[in-house]
Amino acid sequence: MKKKASLLFILRVLKMGISVLTLSLSAKYFGVSIQRDVWLLAFNCIVVLDLAIWGPLNETFRAKFIFFREENGEDEALKRARSVLIFTNVITVVIVAFLILMPELLAGFIAPGLKGAELAFLLFMIQVIAPSFLFNQIGQILISILNAYNSIYIPEISGFISGIINLAMIILLAPVIGIYALACSYYLGLLLLIVLLVIQVKKMKINLFSQMTAVKLSDAMPFVLFALPFFLPYFAGQIANIVEKSIASTMGTGVVSVLDYARKFSDILLGVLSSVLTTILVPALSVRFAQKDHTGFFQEFRQMYQGGLLLLAGITAMFTACPGAFVAILYGQGSINTATLTQISTLTTLYSWSAVAVFLYAIIGMSLIASKKGKIYALYGIVAQLVMVALNLLFYKKLGTYIFPLSLLAAHFMAVILIFSHLPQRKSLALITLKYLLLLVLVTTLLYGINVSFIKLSSPFLSLLANGSLFLFLMLSLIFVFRLDEGLALRRLYQTLARPQIK
Repeated sequence: MKKKASLLFILRVLKMGISVLTLSLSAKYFGVSIQRDVWLLAFNCIVVLDLAIWGPLNETFRAKFIFFREENGEDEALKRARSVLIFTNVITVVIVAFLILMPELLAGFIAPGLKGAELAFLLFMIQVIAPSFLFNQIGQILISILNAYNSIYIPEISGFISGIINLAMIILLAPVIGIYALACSYYLGLLLLIVLLVIQVKKMKINLFSQMTAVKLSDAMPFVLFALPFFLPYFAGQIANIVEKSIASTMGTGVVSVLDYARKFSDILLGVLSSVLTTILVPALSVRFAQKDHTGFFQEFRQMYQGGLLLLAGITAMFTACPGAFVAILYGQGSINTATLTQISTLTTLYSWSAVAVFLYAIIGMSLIASKKGKIYALYGIVAQLVMVALNLLFYKKLGTYIFPLSLLAAHFMAVILIFSHLPQRKSLALITLKYLLLLVLVTTLLYGINVSFIKLSSPFLSLLANGSLFLFLMLSLIFVFRLDEGLALRRLYQTLARPQIK
């Protein structure tokens, strides 16, 4: 699993680089304008609906499909998968038609602060982006099926290719059609993904598209029932999302964009990690659980758990020590003023810390799904979202935009503490967590202190280079001091490379 995870991670990092460049171009062409605020609000409308309605099913589909295949055979699992595909598409088409005909019902919730021409622009943008809901859902089901057959790279390759095309389209179209260039590039990426997924399904001779007229609603119901405990936390999560966007839309023009620019760094990283979790970890753990291999289950989980925390240590340290360097490089060439760039820098640091809590919550939740304990994950998910909504409503007037990353951190960290008591081998996992979190805090504190006291570079590129080099030195040193598993792996690698080769 490590090799697959490493290769998938590399592909996701390449895709992440494209996403960062796209973000930089967005800042250059659209800044913190009302046009970009409206694009984000409209896009968020679709994301809210997608996650609230199909998020639980998409997250649990892989595990349930594998359980069916292991217990009842491949033909039965594929028959039910066909029914899920048709069932979700029919409902999604109805919702898309509803959005196109009556976008104002959703717009009132997501952006109560918009009036007049701005509101009319939002309604039109919702109609433009609404059909993407259907294309995205088709892609999600196909990806889940391919993942269950250990085909994991097509979505990443497609994402990388479409990302490059997106960059070209933004550069070419943004000066001509403005913000609509983002919609054009988004649709192109979705359509390319679906084409490649269908080709891969046929290439692997997965008998998914035959007998499509023989599907039954009853065949889809086990997947819906398996996902049912997660509908409430997902719904609560989208309520929290709506509350956040609604509050932000009342704080003034550009605030929605500021939050998006600041959060995008940690969101892209969490997207990389979550793709590895859902694509590789959940299927692997589900098979281990179905085979009653509890030792293998824990070993597979621990490898991904430790690797994710080490990666987050690097991101958190760099975004705490020198967030301004990242922000200056990506956003400093556009029309964003210095005060706003400083605000984005501070928010970026706070969101990087919240990413740690979100990762812990997500990876532990995935292990519970794979071990048929999803109801526990769902329960604490609801609690986390409700706490986040409460904190946002109570403190947004005092803390302004900073309440959003702080509430995200507090709510998810609280959920992690609560969920720990339900885990097997929780004492071992608690010790691992404390050790890696201590490493994260220590390396971040050292890098921040050295950066504030000694690194005074005017060039953001040189600042990143200096801080990155220092971070690698500190991290490698502390890995050996803490005697982490990664230190042993590095010793073995060094011994292998240093050993004389026999010709």
